[in-house]
Amino acid sequence: MRVMLAIDGSECSKNALDHVAKRPWRKEDCFLIAHVVEPMPVDIGIAYVPNAYSQTDGAVAEAANALVSAALKELREALPEATLESRVAFGMVKAELVGIAKEWHADLMVMGSHGRKGFNRLLLGSVAEEVMKAAPCSVEIVKQH
Repeated sequence: MRVMLAIDGSECSKNALDHVAKRPWRKEDCFLIAHVVEPMPVDIGIAYVPNAYSQTDGAVAEAANALVSAALKELREALPEATLESRVAFGMVKAELVGIAKEWHADLMVMGSHGRKGFNRLLLGSVAEEVMKAAPCSVEIVKQH
């Protein structure tokens, strides 16, 4: 099974990571940890990604890579024999997560029910629900504890 774990740094995202780490998996299962950095909104109603907030530069990209690296380390400790990958994408959360799931041929996507407020949020009723509707695979929503 190809399991994609969508994270955003929220408590619910951490719950989703813990949920995946504690489940029994087969040796041949592989995992992808994905995080999406959303464009910075500006007052004129459009989304804008300045250089400091872009794909490979700036504090936001560094923070995104650090978040994914920490999650990868935690999952590797829990599932030492598993095949693990990670990806940081830049764009709108729903479109990027659905695109990654299609491209990676995910069988299951796991994500938290509620995300951070502001940038990179995954709120059930908005982004998480939309991802669930559009994803090419089953989506498991892990509730907030």
